[in-house]
Formats: sequence, C-alpha cells, structure tokens
Amino acid sequence: MNLALHDLLTCCRQLDSDKATERKKEIEKFKRLLRDSEIIQQLDQNSDSKHGKQLNWDTVFRFLQKYIHKETESARLAKPNVSASTQATRQKKMQETSSLAKNFIRCANKRAPRLKCQDLLMYFTNTVNDPSSYAIYGADCSSILLKNILAVRKYWCEISSQQWSDLQNLYFRLFLSPSRDINKVVVARIIYTLTRGLCFQTDGLNSNIFNFFSKAMQYARQERNPVALEYIFATMNVFFNVFAMNYRFRVCKLGEEILPTVLRIWAQHKPNKSLKEQIIRLVQLQVHVHHPNRAKSQEEGVCNSVAWQGILYNLYDLLSNEVTVYSNRGKYSAGSRSVAVKENLVELFADICHQLFTEGTKVLEISQWHAVTQRESGDGEGPSKRRRIELGWEVIRDNLQRSQKDCDVVPWLQIATRLLSKYPTSFPQHELLLLLNILYQLLPQQRRGERTLYVLRCLKEVALCQGQIIHLKSSNRLELQRTWSKIWSLVVRSISLQQIEVESFGLLGAMIQENTKTMDRELWKIFSGSSCKPSRSAAQFLTIALKTSELPEILKSGTAQNNWEGSTALTLKEEIMKWLLFCHVEEDTEDTMELPPILCSDFPKLELQKILVSLTMKNSRSAMNFFHSASECLQHTPEKEVSLSETEAFYTQTICDEIDVFTNMTNEKLESKPSSSRLIVSQKHRQALEHDLMVMSEKLLSSFSLEGTSAEILVRCSGLLTGVLGCYCYAGVLTAEEARKSELFHKAKSLIHCIGESISQSKNKLNEDSRTSSMKNLIMQCASCLCNCNQNSPQNSMSDIWLHLLTSKMMNDLTDICKHLMAFTTKANEIGEVDVMEEDPEESRMEEDQAVLDLFDDDSAAAGDANENKELQNLAGAVSPLSEEHLTKQDLLLLDILKFLCIAVTATSGQIVCFRVSEIRRKLLMLIEGNTFDYTKPLHLHMYLILLKELPSEENPLLEDQIVSLLSPLTDVCSFYRRDQEVCSAILHNLLPMVTALGIATTNTEDLSRAQGSFLTVIGAFWHLASERKYTAPVRIALVNCMKALLQVDPYSKWTMLNVKHQNLTVHDAFSNFLADSNFQVCMVAAKSVTSLFQDEKQRDSIGLLKPLKPLPLKIQQRAFDNLYIKVQDGTKKLATGTVCQENLPDEERNRKLVLLTLLTMILRCSPVCEKKALFAIFQCVKENGLEPQLVRKVLERISGTSGYKNAEDFMNTHLDYLVQEWLNCGYSLSLFPYALLNYSDLEEFYRSCYKMLIPQLVIRNQFEEVKCIADKIKREGKQLLAHCFPKILVNILPYFAYQNHEDDEFAEKRQRASKVYETLKSECCLGRQLIENLFHSNLPEIVVEILMTLHEPVDIKAGEECDLKRFAGDLDPSPNPPYFPSYVIKTTLDYISNCCKTKSKELVAVLSKNPESFQKILFDICRQASETNNIYKKHRILMVYHFFVNLLLKEIKDGLGGAWAFVLRDVIYTMIHHINKRSIPLRGIFLRNFLLCLDLLNHICHITVKYCRDALGTHLHVIVGTLVPIVEEQPEAQEEILSLLRYLVIDNKDNENLYQAMKHLDPFPDHPAFKELRAVQQQIKYSKGEFSLLEEINHFLSINISDSLSLTRREGLSDLRKRLEKHKEQMKSLMKEFQENPKDCVIVKLVVCLLQLSKTAINSSDTILEAVGSCLGEIGPISFSTTALQHNKNMSCLSAADLFEDRELQWVFIMLTLINNALIDQCIEVRSAAASCLKNILATKTGHEFWEIYKAEDDPMLVYLHPFRTSKKKVLEVSHKTQGTLSEDLDSANLWIPQSENHAVWIKTLTCALLDSEGVKSETLLLLKPLCEVQTDFCQTVLPYLIHDILLHDSNESGQTLLSTHIQTFFSTCCKYAFPSSRTSTPACSDPV
Repeated sequence: MNLALHDLLTCCRQLDSDKATERKKEIEKFKRLLRDSEIIQQLDQNSDSKHGKQLNWDTVFRFLQKYIHKETESARLAKPNVSASTQATRQKKMQETSSLAKNFIRCANKRAPRLKCQDLLMYFTNTVNDPSSYAIYGADCSSILLKNILAVRKYWCEISSQQWSDLQNLYFRLFLSPSRDINKVVVARIIYTLTRGLCFQTDGLNSNIFNFFSKAMQYARQERNPVALEYIFATMNVFFNVFAMNYRFRVCKLGEEILPTVLRIWAQHKPNKSLKEQIIRLVQLQVHVHHPNRAKSQEEGVCNSVAWQGILYNLYDLLSNEVTVYSNRGKYSAGSRSVAVKENLVELFADICHQLFTEGTKVLEISQWHAVTQRESGDGEGPSKRRRIELGWEVIRDNLQRSQKDCDVVPWLQIATRLLSKYPTSFPQHELLLLLNILYQLLPQQRRGERTLYVLRCLKEVALCQGQIIHLKSSNRLELQRTWSKIWSLVVRSISLQQIEVESFGLLGAMIQENTKTMDRELWKIFSGSSCKPSRSAAQFLTIALKTSELPEILKSGTAQNNWEGSTALTLKEEIMKWLLFCHVEEDTEDTMELPPILCSDFPKLELQKILVSLTMKNSRSAMNFFHSASECLQHTPEKEVSLSETEAFYTQTICDEIDVFTNMTNEKLESKPSSSRLIVSQKHRQALEHDLMVMSEKLLSSFSLEGTSAEILVRCSGLLTGVLGCYCYAGVLTAEEARKSELFHKAKSLIHCIGESISQSKNKLNEDSRTSSMKNLIMQCASCLCNCNQNSPQNSMSDIWLHLLTSKMMNDLTDICKHLMAFTTKANEIGEVDVMEEDPEESRMEEDQAVLDLFDDDSAAAGDANENKELQNLAGAVSPLSEEHLTKQDLLLLDILKFLCIAVTATSGQIVCFRVSEIRRKLLMLIEGNTFDYTKPLHLHMYLILLKELPSEENPLLEDQIVSLLSPLTDVCSFYRRDQEVCSAILHNLLPMVTALGIATTNTEDLSRAQGSFLTVIGAFWHLASERKYTAPVRIALVNCMKALLQVDPYSKWTMLNVKHQNLTVHDAFSNFLADSNFQVCMVAAKSVTSLFQDEKQRDSIGLLKPLKPLPLKIQQRAFDNLYIKVQDGTKKLATGTVCQENLPDEERNRKLVLLTLLTMILRCSPVCEKKALFAIFQCVKENGLEPQLVRKVLERISGTSGYKNAEDFMNTHLDYLVQEWLNCGYSLSLFPYALLNYSDLEEFYRSCYKMLIPQLVIRNQFEEVKCIADKIKREGKQLLAHCFPKILVNILPYFAYQNHEDDEFAEKRQRASKVYETLKSECCLGRQLIENLFHSNLPEIVVEILMTLHEPVDIKAGEECDLKRFAGDLDPSPNPPYFPSYVIKTTLDYISNCCKTKSKELVAVLSKNPESFQKILFDICRQASETNNIYKKHRILMVYHFFVNLLLKEIKDGLGGAWAFVLRDVIYTMIHHINKRSIPLRGIFLRNFLLCLDLLNHICHITVKYCRDALGTHLHVIVGTLVPIVEEQPEAQEEILSLLRYLVIDNKDNENLYQAMKHLDPFPDHPAFKELRAVQQQIKYSKGEFSLLEEINHFLSINISDSLSLTRREGLSDLRKRLEKHKEQMKSLMKEFQENPKDCVIVKLVVCLLQLSKTAINSSDTILEAVGSCLGEIGPISFSTTALQHNKNMSCLSAADLFEDRELQWVFIMLTLINNALIDQCIEVRSAAASCLKNILATKTGHEFWEIYKAEDDPMLVYLHPFRTSKKKVLEVSHKTQGTLSEDLDSANLWIPQSENHAVWIKTLTCALLDSEGVKSETLLLLKPLCEVQTDFCQTVLPYLIHDILLHDSNESGQTLLSTHIQTFFSTCCKYAFPSSRTSTPACSDPV
C-alpha cells in the first residue's frame, strides 16, 4: 500500500470517532484526499483487482457509512430546543453529510460502477426505511437510486426480483403518505422506473401493485401536479402491457375499478398533453383487453360486465365533449393551427363507437359515469340529473352537416374515416347513401382547405366499404352510381392540386378497385401529359387501373398531341412509359436538366418496373395481374397495419377462434409462380421502353460528377434497369443469361461503376456527418435491390441480376470502410463497459468531463443540485446496450454496410459473381477476431448480432471454419451479458440461423465439434438459468424457439445434447419443461412448437432438395407425448397446491386450461400414432381439469376437417370405442362421460345413439348392471339390446377362444375373462344358448365383418407368423379401436367360426358359399367403411382388411364361391381401380403403401383369374391397363411392380385366346422406353391383318366401351387418336365429305359424340382428358354442333330387349338390370349400395323370377354377375301399389318441373322420385328403382321416359296425360332461350324410340 492510500485508510478509521471535532477534521481530510487523482486511480485499480486485503472503494464506502451513522445519531440525540441559527447550522451540516454520500458514490462510479450493488441497496433501504434518516437524507437517497443505481446497467441487471418488489413497496408507501415533505414527482418517477425494471428484468409479480393502483387513483383525485400523475399512469401502462396477457381478468377488474376516477380526472382536471396521452393509452389498453380483436359478444371473447358497459357509455360522452373542445379551440385560434384531432383520440373514439353503435340511433340517459337506463329515441325526457346522449351513425352525419367550418367538420370526418377503415363490416348498409351524399356536398365547398383532405380520405373508405357489401339493394345501387360519378368528376378536375394529390389518387383507385366507377378515357390523359408529374400515389393508382381496366390503344382526343417524338403519333402505352420516365422534358443545357421524379424518391418495390414491363405486353391487364399474383418474399413484403396486438391475439386464442395450430401443419411446398404462357410481349413497345431507359441512363451518366450527383440516384436508376430485366425474366420473356448480355444490363453496370467510384472517394471522409448520411442512404438503396430468400418472385429475379453488377473493388471498399469505421468509433466516444457478469470495470453512464470533476467542492455540488430535477425528469432506468442511444451516425452506417454485405454474400446461392464470396465472408469474420473486437462495447455487440443473424444461410451455407469463427466469441459474449435480459433475448433470437447452419454442416471436423459443443453449452446454460427463473418471459420464448430449431435440424438427437450440471440432457427431454412455465405466453409458444417432437421437420436433405415431413419413430413420439402431458399437468397441479394467489386464480386456471388444450390439439394435428391418446386426454381433462366443452368442440371441429374426418362427431365416433374403454379403465362411471363433446344434449340421447358401442364394452367387463341401467334409461329391454350388439360382443370373445397363446399372460387373462362373460351370456337370464345360436347364424356376415375390422398388422411379427400384409404395414400406423389382432389371429378366429357352424367345411368361405349374397354383403360393408373416411390411415387399414378377405376368397375361387365368383372378381377389380384412381400425387409414405397394396391385390386377382377363370379377365383388361399405364411415368417407386403386371397380362398371355381379342382393343402403349416391349407386342396383335386406315382407327377407338367414371383410362387412346387425325389429313377430308352427305350415320358424328361424352365425364376429374379431347376436336376442325347435340349412343339394351322379349315388362326388366349391372361397378359406394338393393328386390319379384328363367338360356355373362342377388323362388316379393286413378297432387307443381336454384342433379333426382311416389307408376320393376334414382343422376335421366311412359299407359281417365303435357310444355317454354328456326338443317333430327 502506497503512502497516499495509507493516509486515506488512517483517515477512514478516524471517521467513526466519538468526538464531533475529530470527525469534522477527518472528514475534511477525507474530502481532500479523494480529490487526489493518484488515490482515485489506485482505488480503481484495487477495486478492479479484487484483492480483498487492499483498500478499495467498497471499503472506503463502509467507513463513510459509519461516519454518516455517527452524524445521524448525533443529530438525533442533540437538544431540540435551540435557537434558529443553531437549527440552521445543524440543517446545513446534515445536508453536507447527505451530499457527501451522494458525491462519494458518484466519484467512485464515475469511471465505472465499482461499488457493489448490494451494498448500495442496503445503504439506501436502511436510510429510507428509517423515518428520521429519510427526513434528512431522503431526497438525496432518491436521487442516488434514480441516477446512480437504476441508471447503471450493471446495477439494473443485478437487482433481484425480490429487491425490485421491496423497492416498489417502499415507494408505494411514500407516494401514498400524506406528508407534504415528500417530493411526489420524484417518488412517482422512481415508481415508474422500478416498475419498468420489475417488468423487463424479472418475471415476478408484486402482489401489492394492484392495491397501489387502486389507492393511487383515489389520491389522484386530489393531486394537482400533472407530472406525478403522468408517471403513475405511465406506470400502469407499462405494467398492464406486460402482465395483461397473464392476468387478463384481474386487469379487467382493476380497470373497471379505476376508470371512473380516470375519466373524472380527464373531464375535470383538464390534463396537459403528455398526461392526456397516458390516459388515452390506458383507456385504449383496457378497451383492447375487454374486447380483443374488436369482439362485441361474449362468444367472441368479450370480458364484459355492467360496470364496464357504464364506463363505455360515459367514455363515449366524454370523447364527444373532447371533440367539441377541439372544435371550439379551432374557432378562436389564430394562425395556421391544425383543426385535426389527435390520431390516438380518433382511434379510441372509433373503438368505442364500434362497441356502442347498433342498428339505428339510440338515445340513452346516463348518470354521472354510470348508465342507468336505455330507451329508443323519442321516449321523452328522463329523470332529473341525467345526461342524455345519442348513439349511432346519425350522430356522425348530424355533426358533419351542423357547421360549414373546418374546425367543426374535420374531427368528425376523422372519426368516420377511422370507423369505416377499421370496422367496415359493421357499417349499416342503409347509411351508405346518406353518408355518401353528405360527403359529396362537403367536397366542392373548399378545394384548397384542410377539409378536402379528410373528405377524400373518408370517401376512399366509403368506396372500400361499399365493395364489401355483397348484397347491395338495387334501389340504392343506381343512386350510388350517380353520386359516385359526380364525385369522380370533381376529383379528376382537381387531381393536379399537389396538396391533395395523394388523397385524390387514393380515392380514384379505391373507386376503380371496388367497381364503383370504371376507368374512362379522360383519366388516361393524366398519364400522357404534363398535368401532374409521376409520383408514388400516381404510380399506385396506375397499377390499380392497369389491373382492373383495359388500356385503350390510342386516346382519341381533339386536344393537342404530344411533342415528344415530333409529329409521330404514339400509342397510349408509349405515352405512359414516356410520362413515367420523364422523357418529354427537353433539356437545353446539362446544368438545367431536371431529373426524372422516379429517380428522386422511393416507390413501392418494383411497382414502376411492373408497370413498365406490363405496358410492353400485348395484354397489359393480364401482365399486371400476373406480376401482382406473385408471392412477395418476406424480406420485401410491405409492413401491414397491425390490427391485433400480441396480447389480443392470445386472448382470441382463449376462445379457440384464432389458435394458429390449424395452419402450417402440412408439408409446406414451394409456391410455384402463376403461369405466364398467356403473356406475349410487343417487340415494338419493348424496344421503345429499352430506348427510353437507355436515353435516361445515358443522360444521367453524362451529367455524373463525384461531387455534384448523388450516388443514391444512380442506384435507383440501376435498380430500375435491372428491375425491368428481372420482370422480363420472371415472365419468361428473357433468360437470366440473356438479361446479363443485354444493353440495359451493361448500362446498369456503368452506373454501378460510378457508384463504386463514389464509395471509394467517400471512404476516408466519413467523419463528416453529411458524407455519413449520404453513404447511409446509398447503402440502404443498394440493400433494397437485393434479396437473399429462395422465393420465386420478380424481386428475386431482379436481385440475381443486380448481384452480377457488384464489382470486387466495390465490395472490398465496403469491407475496408467497415474496418475503418470500427477503428474510428473505437477511438472516439467509447461507451463504458457494462459488466453484468463479473466484477469487471464499467464506464459510467453519467456525463464525461475532460478533467476530473471535484465532486467534493461545495460549488460543484451546488451546481450539480441545480440540475438535479431536470436530470431526474429524463431518466427511466438504465439504457440497454442494444439501444441506438449508444451509437453515432458512423456506427449506424457501419451496421448498415454490414447488413448489406451479409445479404450480398448470402444472395449468391452458388452463382458466379464478380466478387469472391469467400473473401468477403473472411473479411467480415475478421471484424470479430483479434483485439479490435470488444464485445463489451455496444457497437461491437450490434455487429456480432448482425453477423449471427445475417451471415448463415440455408441456400449458401457457411464452411466449417467459418462456423467456428462465427461461434468463437459466443460463449464469452453470453457469459458477459448473462444477466441482461434484453441482450440475452436478442442473442437467442439471432442464433436461429446458426442452428440451421450447424444442422446442415456436411463434415464433422474436430473444430466444428468443439463449436457445436460450445453452442450447446450456451443453450444448456440458458435452459438451466431459465428453469431457475433467472430469465424473463421474452428470453424464455426466444429459448423455446431456439430449442425448437435444434429439434428441427436434429430430430433424432444425434448431437443436440445439453450438458446441465455435468449431466447430459437431450433437447427433446429438456423442451417439455417449458409447458410447466409460470408464464402463459411461454407455455403457449412451447405448446405450439411441439410438432418437432413428433415429426422430422428438416426441410432439406443432404443434396439440398425439399423433403416431406416425416413422422419420428414410434418410441420417440410416445415418449414425447408422455413427457409433455406430465409436464403440462404439473403446471395445472400447482393450482391445486394453493400456492397461487386467490386473486390470480381465475386467470391461472384459464391459462393452464388453454395451454393444456393447445398442447393436445397440436399433438392431435401432428401425430396420428398419438391421436387416440391425445383425444382421450382431452376427454379426461374435461372431467379432471374442467376444460369447457364448448371450447373443446371448437377445437375438435377445426381439427376434424384437417385430419380427414367429416366433422367433429365423425372424428370422435371413430375413436369412441377406445375412448369408452379408457374411460372405464380409469374407473370412471359411464354416466359421467362428457357426451356433450359428441353434441348430445343429455345422457339418454347419448345412450340411445351409442349403445352399440357402449354395451360391448360393459359386457366384456361383466358389468351387466350397467347394461340394465342403459336399457332402463332408453326404455328398451336389456336382452333386446344385447341381441342388437351381438356381433360386436363376439369380437371381444371369439379371438380369445380361437387362438391359443400360452406365452402371453395378458392374452390368457383376457381369454379367461371372455369365458366368464360367455357363460353369463349363455344363461337364460341373459341371452340363452338357443338365442345365441340363432343370432350367430342369422348375423354371420356381420360377425365376419366385425372380426375382420379388428385386423391390425404389426411390423414386428414373430417367426412363424409371417403374412402377406406385413410389407404394407407401417410401424407408425395408428392402432384401431380395441380389440385388435394380427392377421394370423383373425385367420384362426374365422376358422373357429366355421367350426362353430357344424358343417363339413373347415373353411369359412365354404360356409359363406351356401349363401352367396354374404360375399356381396361383406365386401360392400368393408368398402363402405373405407369410403366413409377420409383419414388415410384408417382407409389403408380397411383396405388391408379387404386385401386379407379377398385373398381368402381367391383361394377358393376354383370352387365357384357358390356361383358368386364372377361378381367377386369384377367387384374386386373395379374396387381396386377406383382406389388407384383416387390416389394422391406424388405417392409417398402411407399413400405409396396404399397404392402398392391395391396393385398387389390387382396383380394377385389377375393371376388367379387367368389361371382358373380364363374367360373372365378380357372384359376388364382395358380398364386395368388403361389405369396403370399413366402411373408408370408419374411414380418411379412403383414402376417395376406396374410393369411386371402389364408384362404378365400382355406379353406372357399374348397366346391366351381369351385375352388375345381383348388385347386387340387396347389403346396403344406410350412411345416410352419403359413400354417398348409392351408397345411392340400390342401393335403386333392389333395390326396382325395389316395397317389401319383412319376410319378403322376411329372405329377401333369407338369400339372400346368403358365406365363413365373411368374416363382417365382413355388418355393414351386419345393421344394416339390425335396423332392419327393429324397424320391422315387426306383421309379426314373424305370422311368430312361423307359427313356432309349423310351426317346421321357418319363415323365423325359418332366420334364427336364420344369425345363430348368423355369430356363430360372428365369435367370434374381430369384436366388431362379435357385437354386431350380438345386436341382431337381441334384436329377434326369446325363442325356444326347443332347437328350432333341431340345425338346419343344408342342403348343396345333397348334394341336387344325388343328382340328377346315380347312382354313389355320383361323388356323393361332387361333394360333396368343392364343399367343396374353397370351401376354395380360405379366408383360411388352409395350408387353401388342402391344398385344392389334394387337388384335384389327386382330379382325377388314374380317378374324377376320369370325373366331369369327365360333369359338364362341366352348365356349372357350379365346373369353370372347378378347371381349372388338371386333369391329363392319360394320367396316372391310382392310390390304393393294403390289403384287410385289420379296422380298425386304433389306432382302438379311448377317448382317440381322447372329447375329452380338447385343444380341439375338435384332437380332430376327430385323429379324422378316424385314420379315414382305419384301413384301413377304401376310397373313393379320401375317402382323398385327409387333407391338408385335417389343417388345417380344419369340413371334418373335414363329412367325418366320410362316412368312417364308407364304413367301414360295406365292413365285411364287421361288426367295424367293432361298434367304431364302441361308441365312438359311449360318446361320447354321456360328453359329454351330461343325458338328453333322454321326451316331445319339438312341433318335429320334424332328419331330413335325410347
């Protein structure tokens, strides 16, 4: 210790002497010693060295505190009764002592905060808490706290949550103290600062703060100092903004308590401007908290009460008066004072009006600040002392008309404008015309006044509002059009007025956009003359005009033509281009050249370029719409008005209306740009544009000088040139290579060369502010030309071109500038180091003087006190290192250049550019290396954050050494700033791109591994500190996002392992902790981020291609679900422990419920394997956690649609068996089941609707008493219910009887339980043995279906249990409802059933063959269940069931299946074909397995059919081949399997006589290498007798007859036909000649009819077929369709019926059976079901039996297909019909016969069914057709003539004839739009009989 410090130590030891004189002498010495710079320097060094034994500032401060304590005690013990002079002396001494402490602290911390924060806080709290000390030192202590503690970032970060709360409570007490000695302004200021510290630096909630606000408002009524009130209101605003999200209900309650007082203060105290701003902000916040997302009803999330409603009414009254005050102020003010109301007041008034305005005007009477009664207008006067207010749009209209003065009109125009813009849908339609007329009257009154601006703005919103009215009353439409036309004329005439140009163009654009007015020729003149210059608003209007209106070629006008090109007449497009580019301005000399306005100001991104390029297109309107339909990249998307605050968004989620879990769940696909095939460029206009651009650029270059021309203009010009080229490239007019060779590109390169020279010259002059500002603008312009995203957009095309302009010298100059500025700013204005981690030195945030300030000089202290109050007014806590307050202009320029360079190097994406990307990256990374980089400085911290965020790029990844360099400072930076919440949040946010960079790093070097390790160490440290609540919610949210990114790049936790307290913890396991977080927002963000725990969201594979989302392995998903559910329940359990404050309990309960529901919703959406568990968890939480059923239903409704279910009921009913089983397993009573979620109103309805699912679950548990309760509840017999549920009951019994598994104890236990249940069922008190046998035999098909539907094939089948289905099963296929079994158990069970039937057959198929209809029932039931679901997993499992059962049938096909073999083969083939045609493209994952399963079954059935039923496959060969051929090219994964089947059918069986003829009629195979052999074989067979003529080719095409639902199978045939038509033009001419001579029987007519029929059937299914048909018709050429429109394919069954049968009824049976036979293979399961029903009934009639006996001799294959539906001759179906002579009255209705608003299908079905029900149809065959008529339109169209014919045949009194004739005549007269000409064409009409 040196001598000086020794003297100081000696002095300090004497400071606590008991002698006052000794203390006085030593304190003077103490002050003198602390003026010594050597002592100060030594104390600084000792404090920094942290050697505890040396004298440092902390030691000296402790001595000083002892001295102050001595002096305080001395003053306290002194005699009170002394003279005034003595009192004054004592007072002065105390003041000196107080100043001594204050000045010492400032001296110690002047260079850096070296005193310990905790010591300062202890001194401060001890002093303030002692009333006697506070009276003496209170003012100085408050000053110290505000200025020397809270203003220092180090201390700000070190104060704990409890200390913030304690300090708050201390100053709450001081503020509420009645003492007048307390400076309430300073106290309020400190409260505000402390609240900011508590909110932004900790996550704690001071429980006293709500009470304080209540009491403070009571105090505020007497407080007359507006500054103190302003701080208190500001405190509330800060607190509410932060905590309103977590404590909405409590914030609302407090708001309702304090707002009446707040409104009184506003109304009575006449607050100043700043106080009123705070009040308005507070009221706005309360309005948003009560009405999130502008909600008006409780269902929408309103937090309403009677008190709040009263506040709204009084607030409306207050705001009305406030507007009146503004108006009056305008009347009596002189000068140019604006009469407009402040925007925040207008915004608030609009919000209140929205809540209170309803239909019509209402008058209310309110007491002072409380509404008491309401009545409609005109009810008379109310009680005394009531205030009368009016509500409604009439109030606004009245105020707009009340006065002609601007000060009266403008405020209400502002309110109306904001109300219309913010709430357009709430505007009453009947007010539209009234308001419009008023605004029209206001418009011409004062064109140049302030009012016109606001009238125009209001009119614009009215136009936009009118556009949203869908059904505008016709009575108003005409009047509105007239008024708008008048407004249009007025605005157009004043468009040249500069002060209203923006508003005028805005209004005109809105009118055109919303079709209130069309663009007229006069307005185009604006863009072809000099009436106004090009401006931003004019360009925006021109964009709208080009998008919505056709551009005239030339303006026909008598006015003077242009002089730009001499006498040459220019088109309008050329005139607009020249107007935009300012080419008409003639320059006499270079000095007087006027720059084009488009180069002097910024325009919307690429707006000008899109306009210019669109003008060069032949269809400018299409071009403009093409460009504007392109998706904007996120970097350049214009900022939209934020309609919802973050807090409101979360409130909206609490009612589950805006939970964003329903979006972005599916695999994101790159948006493809819209088709540009219709854009054709006009070379003339393109050349004119390029010429004008070249001229403009050349003029700019010729006048360029480094000193005179702003380089910013050059950048704009280069951006204009490259933007035009970029738009051409995006439109497909140019390639990128062609663009870079163009003259425009080279001209832009010249401009960039000049820009580079300007940068180079300015490099060493950036210490000048003007140079700095100019350079900053230049860099910002350059950055706007670049885009580093991979979005396909015009901006990206422009960026690629502009990037090639950048020279190596320019980029190196910019990096040199960065280095220079970094060194420059290091030397000047260094900001002190803020050590929040260690006890390292920190420069003080106070003022810096060049010399050491003598803080202990009396004059200096007095001077400091004089400025004290002013300084306190400006302090609001320590300034963040991220604040721009620390940065100079040079610093900000450096950061902008850094961002630009980062964007430039990341935008290259592997392109070859003029600069070395790796070199620029290396130089950028060098900025954060070495001694020059000091992360303790704010500038360097900003630089590092920018590099972290901008330098890593997924498209242009960093090299491993670059990743290492970028991450090397990370650990030190995070350690240094670990207590600074704002910095930590920024670091974590900016680390997100680095996570991606680490994830896509290809090599794993040792350095990279260390970098990954340090990165994970940082994340682990953040996670550990966050779990200890050391971080605020924003930091934890940033950490959640960072960990989510880690999960995305490493879904299998290969390297993302956190080391926490020397223990390894995967990110997967650590992530779930956030769900139990104390903050609602953190929990919600975590809940919505859990997708990465269930799906591999890694977007790109190793070669950079986009990958589909892939589910993670089953065990990982199950573990994730368990962890998440446990953690989220831990959060809810905290509520039950009583640790939550009772006042906060409602909010906490609500928040936890929503987090729980959101989490389970996310899991439902992203994890099919956990779907059942998540759904049951929701049901369980309804019971255990009190989830509101209505909220749950909202969520389930939205999930069901996105998960492949019809609705929420379908979703839950699909899983109901599982839900009930788990519910009962948990021991819950079935009566407590939350049936409301299934939309059942009561328990009885639930039981009645679901007993078939409930009773089997109860029976297997032997709970027959519960079954009895259900029976009693729904008033049914228990035995009857058991009989109805018998098939499902057996599902829980038979498999355990059939399969013997002695190794599985659980299986054995279930078998034992099943035995007990079965014994109970056999008892007579239950079902009884006999009834069981009867039920078993009568329900055998249903039992088989139920057993089959339990199939669930596991992937891990044991040895000896192999099956064909294993390869189609996936380990992530969700399990079905229990019970479920593998296929070998199902097979054993089915064999067991056959044994139970007591027949000789061992196979179940043989048992079912005795009743062939069973096969149809089983196959149909399986298909029906598959068709009823859109859930791909469920559908796939059902198809596996189908595959399994069909394979059982195919094994027995050789035995005939009881005569059903043909039906089964055809049904299976077409079922598979229909499923294949419904495939998704491309086929991936389960979709591919689904397709392969169908293909495998198709392959198997083809082999079996060829082997055992050789003549059965030929009929279906074309359908099979035509379906499979197109898939070969589109699906490489299945190519070999498809080709194998095709080769088998065509090549291997080419000698098969049964297939040979079918092969002749196949469409050609594609001319593709994969089909080479197949094509050769098919061509050989087809042309075995020689080449075909065109006629033969057409007849061959027409010979193929396929189902209407399978038009896609004709794709190759159509393609080949088009080639033939194109090739044989000469033959086509002869066919067309024949067509002219005999059109009726010409093959061309038949071909056209066939093509039209194909297009008709493909209209809703395939564009490919439509295009192919169009191509064929194009080759045929023009043809008179009127001659072919009524032609149709002759129904061969009609002709055959007449030849086969004489009896008309038998003829009709034949025709109908033929149609029904075709319907049996329809793709619609409802049609097939109805066809089967009709078929069975028709064949069961006497006529049906008679038909069968007669027709079976014809050997028609149709009877083979219909065999399963045939019934015993003994069972004849009698069709009853009434003998009433007249038709039903329902038939005599015009609405029935004339199509109304419904579509054709609905109309024809309704009419047909009405005829069948009319009692006029007597044919029993026709009467049985209704089921099919109800579902198939084409069938109705065919049947309808037969129905009319039959009615007329049996119309004895001709009443039916009259009725039908009348309505048919009315139909034709109504529906035919024109009469046929009197003379017919030469083509005869179709006269085919019915």
